[in-house]
Amino acid sequence: MHDISIILVTARDDFSIIGLPETHILGPCIESLRNQTFKDFELVVVDSLIDIRPNMFKGQPFQKDKLSFDVKHVPVHPNHRFWLDRKMWNFCGCLNTAIIHSEGELIVKLDDCSQFKEDYLERIWESYQSGYFPLAWHTKYRGGKQVYYTQDYKPELKQQAESFSKAYDMEDPIRDTRWPSVKQQGKMIAPHNWFYGYSSYSTEAILKVNGYDENMDPTQGLDDVDMGSRLEMAGYKGLFLLDIDLWVIEHEHKAMSKHAISYDRKPVVCNYAHYLTSRKKNRWRANSYKLTEEDLEFIKEEGRRPPCSPHPDFYEDDMEGSLFKTWAEREPMFDLREERLEL
Repeated sequence: MHDISIILVTARDDFSIIGLPETHILGPCIESLRNQTFKDFELVVVDSLIDIRPNMFKGQPFQKDKLSFDVKHVPVHPNHRFWLDRKMWNFCGCLNTAIIHSEGELIVKLDDCSQFKEDYLERIWESYQSGYFPLAWHTKYRGGKQVYYTQDYKPELKQQAESFSKAYDMEDPIRDTRWPSVKQQGKMIAPHNWFYGYSSYSTEAILKVNGYDENMDPTQGLDDVDMGSRLEMAGYKGLFLLDIDLWVIEHEHKAMSKHAISYDRKPVVCNYAHYLTSRKKNRWRANSYKLTEEDLEFIKEEGRRPPCSPHPDFYEDDMEGSLFKTWAEREPMFDLREERLEL
């Protein structure tokens, strides 16, 4: 048992950090963890590419028995990889796998390509002991240096370029869009839709809501906001603490590996519509119910208009074909608390 379980899921190629081609995607994170003032933690890495890099913590490049903390490097659980086997996003199934393997009282979610100060976990634990689920904001680095929004700056992904142009003025450091509010207040309670990125929650809370909703797995996005929403509905409202002194360097990186994810597929369903359905029905426990015909009609209707659908043929099958039918009929039904006991 540990006080903290750090969970980290990845499907990225080993050397994907932009501007640091010889730095492994977990290098900055592992080095940051080596230097933590808080010591009672474990690291659980769920790796969608474990079949092609089984020795990541056996000397290629890390040697886990030489680290000062426990490491679990595990594949995606067989019960939680339905969409990954179809080369689709599967982020919730990966996170649920990490939760199954975690043993800490508090779960702290990190990403690959991240770096943070030596008191990061200490600050999180102190805030948790005061009754909060701390969140961290992030700032972007490229080539080991702070990124600024300039005419010459080009994000790796086109959609990022479009969002950056709306969020930043010229010469601004590229930081989390929550940054101006946190800077102004120092510490603040975040709304549920700010629950994303580098987050934390008690193991008891995540088991109460039964993990991340795997109905969101065919499509990228909003899985963490949905988690914030369901935690709020389950009674944890007012606990999401943002602190000006709790932040992460996010080294810019390439997209997920084509060995894991297919990029020639359209989305199957709109996660925003599914999130709205859960809000409307006050469904805070995931992976425990069947979608009704009313739910499916609502999701289809929402999915055919903005912000879900930027143009008429955005979705695979237009939510009427085989993939949508597979999604609608495949109800993920499980109990993470029971699955943890089965390990």
